[in-house]
Amino acid sequence: MILVTGGTGLLGSHLLLELVREHEEVIAVKRPSSDLEEVKKVFAYHSSEAADLFRLIDWVDLDLESDEEVERAMIDVDRIFHCAAQVSFQPGDARRMIKFNANSTANVVRACQVNGGTRLVHVSSSSAIGKAPDGLPANEEMIWGSSKNNSAYSVSKFRSEMEVWRGMEEGLDAVIVNPTIILGPGFWDQGSSAIVSRVAGGLKYSTPGRTGYVGVGDVVRAMTSLMESDIKDERFILSAGDYSYAEIMEMIAAALGKPRVMKLLSPSALRSLARLDGIKGFFTGKRSLTSVQAKSAFSQTSYSNEKIGEAIGFEFTPLEQVVKEVVRHYQAK
Repeated sequence: MILVTGGTGLLGSHLLLELVREHEEVIAVKRPSSDLEEVKKVFAYHSSEAADLFRLIDWVDLDLESDEEVERAMIDVDRIFHCAAQVSFQPGDARRMIKFNANSTANVVRACQVNGGTRLVHVSSSSAIGKAPDGLPANEEMIWGSSKNNSAYSVSKFRSEMEVWRGMEEGLDAVIVNPTIILGPGFWDQGSSAIVSRVAGGLKYSTPGRTGYVGVGDVVRAMTSLMESDIKDERFILSAGDYSYAEIMEMIAAALGKPRVMKLLSPSALRSLARLDGIKGFFTGKRSLTSVQAKSAFSQTSYSNEKIGEAIGFEFTPLEQVVKEVVRHYQAK
């Protein structure tokens, strides 16, 4: 039996669709307040039998911070994909996010150990990969280091990953994936998908920051392939390539049929916007542009994807093809 956490998110919903196509028993855990409509929409993007496939999922309400509830949910489960994580760059969410992401992962690891035969694929993040020397792409051997420039999300994913490594040292059968920024259809107003909506809405400004990107379908394919492999005690960066924010936005604009050259903001201009947004956030209680995001908008990060290619012969879908497919679904929504 297979169990998925985080099935109500972009990655989890695409993973669930793939799993129910291939397996009879799939459990997905969720919060009682979770809205499943976006998951249904993702299914509909990819299948004419979306409703029938969705009904194959056994949805279970679960508090991932309750070790007892997690243990009960995982009875008879022999494979688990742990995708659940809180994601926020709001300063007020930092402590809660770090606590939830680390504790929920610790509970999943503990339940796997209690079961004594459950295999785990844990979704970490490229933000838990350490920085490489100048001019070199970061690889899986790079050790994450504490820094005032790290986002709280980065801290939470590092601590979560450490729970899995601790378990593996104690005999846990597990493998870790570290995706870069995931692009895929659905959830248009949140996370990485929101960039499509913003470019479609006329966004003309960008920053020169650079990082890795990967299609959601490739992440799902890598996760399911690793689950069925004999590989354990390893982590794998998932990235189709490194692109600047401007390059990605221009790629999206071209796919939308609205080609444009993005105008680059200077660091001082973005810092000013962040300060103004901070003043607004004082009154509204929420900021759309934080200082951490402003810093990352100019950072240059590069990631190697060689390890997974060598391990299982994995080939990534070219990002331009990924973007065209995402935009096609956006225009048809």
